[in-house]
Amino acid sequence: MYIRFESLERDDAARCNAGIFCRTYDVWYQRVDWQGYWHVGELRRVLDWFNERLDQPKQFYYRPNRKAELSGVCWFHDTASDHIEQARYMAWLLDDLGIPINEIRSPNPGRVLWQDRYQAVASRHLMN
Repeated sequence: MYIRFESLERDDAARCNAGIFCRTYDVWYQRVDWQGYWHVGELRRVLDWFNERLDQPKQFYYRPNRKAELSGVCWFHDTASDHIEQARYMAWLLDDLGIPINEIRSPNPGRVLWQDRYQAVASRHLMN
């Protein structure tokens, strides 16, 4: 089983809703608008936790030919319990700021383009 956290905001490049990390970085880089909210410091702390414990995926795209490109999105393996717990906390923080995040589960998120022990990048547009 795979678990993904995504917002209601559309990510046109990925052709799906933006993930939790995109929305968290949006808040962090627009922090002037969020000054005075304790949530911003907590979001930074959780991002730092992930930066120490989660590798950046090596592949996000699949190129079936020279001109076409299909992007993938990140999912957690359901066995990555610490990472999922931190992502749920991040989702709660964002929701408290008015940015709802949905937790989605899927046994088949699409073709897996890359994976490690905790996460996978999969394209829904390339079903297995």
